[in-house]
Amino acid sequence: MKRAIAVLIIFVTVIGLAIPIYQRKDRLFVKYDPLYWQIQYAESNWVKGWDATTTLSDEELYAYASYRQIKGDDPVLINPEMPPLAKYIIGFSIVLFQNQYLISILIGVVLFVSTYMLALIFIKNKTWALLPVALLSLDKLFQDNILTSMIDLPYALFITLSFYFFIKGHFKRYNYALAWLFLACVSGTKMYMVGFAIGVIWLIYLAFISFFYRRNDLFYSLKYLVVFILVYLGIYMQYFLHSHSLVDFKIYHFWIRHFARVQVTDYPKFEILRILLLGKWHTWWGQGAIESVAQWSILWPLSFILTIIKIFTQTLNFKKSHLPFFVLSLWIFSLLGMFSYGVSYPRYILPLIPALYINLVSMFKLLPFEKNG
Repeated sequence: MKRAIAVLIIFVTVIGLAIPIYQRKDRLFVKYDPLYWQIQYAESNWVKGWDATTTLSDEELYAYASYRQIKGDDPVLINPEMPPLAKYIIGFSIVLFQNQYLISILIGVVLFVSTYMLALIFIKNKTWALLPVALLSLDKLFQDNILTSMIDLPYALFITLSFYFFIKGHFKRYNYALAWLFLACVSGTKMYMVGFAIGVIWLIYLAFISFFYRRNDLFYSLKYLVVFILVYLGIYMQYFLHSHSLVDFKIYHFWIRHFARVQVTDYPKFEILRILLLGKWHTWWGQGAIESVAQWSILWPLSFILTIIKIFTQTLNFKKSHLPFFVLSLWIFSLLGMFSYGVSYPRYILPLIPALYINLVSMFKLLPFEKNG
């Protein structure tokens, strides 16, 4: 019985992944044409502004920047506002497959595995822990990122892996090293300030539990902080090979921060909550109309509300064993807090979905399997 249910959940997961692949099956056979995209980019809005004769979408821009970076260009020449790591991954796909889209399938599968490993920590049932993965595979926002050259899917993967190993650090402290490694990948993929801020939140949390519950956790984590520094600088190795200095590096990061701030100065705060809870999006162009989020699922607000309820109940009856859940909650609330400032997009919900769905499933206690099934 248990095996049959597990097979069924895996089958549903495969179907969830197969749907976007079938819908975009033509992209499986696209051969990337660097010369064509070089011409398109040169005449595009990204180079000529209002005088452009063509428009490149974000994923077209990312793909072209990825190709140029993998060929050795300075990563700040094209699309400098986005860090380079995900673009190296897309560029690797272009070099290996001559296709910018195929790598997203592999990233999606690795995200499934990461979500499952994380779910096992909280659900402790091999069959039931498959359910968050199935929910993720059926989520329209996840499906929208399969067979695209957007950077949100690797971003979600690195966030999931960083928190997975940070939670595992509660049991084996050497896992903190891997947590810092993947957090550096988060900062090297998109919005570096988010990865930096998560690191600060981790240290505050570890200072708290080191004082009250587990001695030396903060010390061990700080010891491995060098991993974050080395990996983050390594992501920018090509930048330094183009004769940039550490002073240039500092100025470049200030520029990214300034760029993010000045794009839409009057955009209202906390709009990410409207997207999450109501499926409505305050657009930033024109008159700033409120549009429906096509990918929205009722499971998003349900998972979020149940997370709040679980925080309340576990705080009232706090045990040391509840600490991993509070880290999972930090994942959700820290990202929501940081995404509340600046322009919000529906795709910003994607890095939250693994944590939300794990909490959703873990809230249901009437499991038809024994604990270690």
